[in-house]
Amino acid sequence: MVRLSQRPAFAFALLGGLCMLLSGVAVAEELAHKTMRLWLDPANASLRGELELSPAPGATDINLLPGLEITLDERDGERRLLHWQGRLEPAQQQRGLRLSEAGSFLPSGAGWYPSLLEPPFSLSLTLELPPGQRGVASGSLVIEEGDRDKSDATREGYHHPRSASIEVAAGPWQLRERDVGEVRLRTLFPGALDDAFGETYLEHAARYLAMFEQRLGDYPFDSFTMATTPEPVGLAFAGFTLLGERVIPLPFIPRTSLAHELMHAWWGTGIRVDYQTGNWSEAVTTYLADYHLDELRGEALDTRTRWLTDLAALPPDREQPLSAFRGGRDPTARLIGYQHGAMMLHMLRHKIGDDAFDRALRQVVATHMFHEAGWDDLQAAFEEAADTSLEAFFTAWLTQPGRPRIILDDARRSLQEDRWQLEIALRQQGDAAPWPLRLPLVIATQAGEVQRTLVLDEARQRLAFDLDERPLSMQIDPGMNVLRQLEAPPATLRALILATDVDVIAVSPGSESLAHQLLGQRPGAATAARDDDEGRLRLLVGLSDDVDAWLAEHGLEAMPGVIRRGAARMWHHPDRPLVVLSADSQRGLGMLAGTLRHQGQYSYVVQDAEGATLDSGRWSLGRDLAWDFDD
Repeated sequence: MVRLSQRPAFAFALLGGLCMLLSGVAVAEELAHKTMRLWLDPANASLRGELELSPAPGATDINLLPGLEITLDERDGERRLLHWQGRLEPAQQQRGLRLSEAGSFLPSGAGWYPSLLEPPFSLSLTLELPPGQRGVASGSLVIEEGDRDKSDATREGYHHPRSASIEVAAGPWQLRERDVGEVRLRTLFPGALDDAFGETYLEHAARYLAMFEQRLGDYPFDSFTMATTPEPVGLAFAGFTLLGERVIPLPFIPRTSLAHELMHAWWGTGIRVDYQTGNWSEAVTTYLADYHLDELRGEALDTRTRWLTDLAALPPDREQPLSAFRGGRDPTARLIGYQHGAMMLHMLRHKIGDDAFDRALRQVVATHMFHEAGWDDLQAAFEEAADTSLEAFFTAWLTQPGRPRIILDDARRSLQEDRWQLEIALRQQGDAAPWPLRLPLVIATQAGEVQRTLVLDEARQRLAFDLDERPLSMQIDPGMNVLRQLEAPPATLRALILATDVDVIAVSPGSESLAHQLLGQRPGAATAARDDDEGRLRLLVGLSDDVDAWLAEHGLEAMPGVIRRGAARMWHHPDRPLVVLSADSQRGLGMLAGTLRHQGQYSYVVQDAEGATLDSGRWSLGRDLAWDFDD
């Protein structure tokens, strides 16, 4: 079968040129072009490739992984042609590089192809695979050949008008696809996963695609492929995403993570990140995909509360400015790059309004697609859309580490003739204070609620308001719309995930080794409770009876009533720096510990004997920044 894309390849070259004009570039951009043909033999961990470069670069060194070698290197006028081939040894298949029948991934920069040109470049790539294998590569799928019953080899062609990298993946996949407008959606899953989840992923992707295009403009590629990988990851590339085979069945992935990876087609893989100014793409993607879906579900307040609660667990010595975030897997850096960044965008949206916010987004897409952009480019677009300077806002929230703690020192009311006056004394605390703040204020009066905005840009301020009715109580930012340090955040398991120094109290045989595995380091062992005033986090691990006995011996409350069920439970003590893992069996204890990294947002988790979650939640936050007047 041969299938051509509905948008021909030359349309991408035209789009690339249009983007350059819109970006204000005075002269037409002449890109070097790479034409690559790649044959993969996953069964033998070998590959063969042809690379044609036009115009031909000057004298440059050719670097390839050991085991791969150039078999032909010739010049023909302005063209240079290279052939290479070889086999990847098992020791080389690490750091994401993999070439096997179970699943292959060839990431950019791993040395599997001779990279002789500095990016950007235009790319045409033909991928050929043996029977039983299918693949995906960077860019738009423009041609596909091969029988659907996999009796013959598969050949696919991809095009990218302005690329900076080449990524290829393959596996023993079944193809399922659907056209949504001019975009072809595809799933490439192993047979069992395809039967169980293929249509679910296509349906969700189709809905997200329509939603995102309506807000941001056309999806930048001809195709979007959702493919699996043996690794437990979620990765976004130009025109495709890789999701772990064990990740695909998780019920929340098509509802959340899939939208996130698709949104990266605009932010991160479409518009590339200028890392010199910091990685903005995760903040933008989190806010426009994950948070937007939560808004539609009526869960936005819970999401903002969770973000602020997670950020409150950051150790002070691990704080860094948002502009310092580059990416990676470090959980502290990710909290800043994702949650802190998304909350900053939420405040920006409230500051300039929804219309200006969305106009700026569309402007960035129109002017920077397939090019690099930095935080300064985003700031310029938001300033133009809002017709105001945002220098103070971006400088504070990008370059100052941490978040302000708002202290409500005093609130007074007085009757002045026939009107009431409300006077509030506020402080900002934090090493980088003050931040420019717009704090929502909700005042309960005898006639109902009154809303005001507190503009706070100094370390200490007194603010006054006139009111028609007598104020009864007030609360600052009850909707958690401001990026700040919570006054009394609920204790969650995030504290254990982020901690670098934990005392372990192992009260059952074998539980200390489990704690070692859980923390990923050799923790200090403690045989008795430490003074709580030290604030040092402790991890209590053991079988249920042993844990209950230890808590009773040290005068601590047994497990809270909310978790007095199930066969295994994990909780952060509401009032002490103590995390408890307790189960009725060693097997249950092991299954419980294995889920911790994915449960950091909760204060407690309860599981049954098979490791299924029965209940999870956070301790209540209480009324934050609230004041009640005496009647």
